[in-house]
Amino acid sequence: MAAAAWFNAPADVEAYRRLAAAVGEWNAYSAPQLENGDVDELLDDLADVAPPMPLGEGVADLEAVLRRQARRQL
Repeated sequence: MAAAAWFNAPADVEAYRRLAAAVGEWNAYSAPQLENGDVDELLDDLADVAPPMPLGEGVADLEAVLRRQARRQL
């Protein structure tokens, strides 16, 4: 609405102020920032605990588990 008001009356300073305020509020809402940037990432040591592996290996392991469970249920 602020954009429409300013578009219809581009010389209206108050309409432009409302437009600028609305854009500022939208930017703050759509791109929130973390309050504390000094927080360590949770996953920094993840590679030491469980190193990365190809996706196919994980899928194969999961498939084997699911097949065993399916056989037990039959």
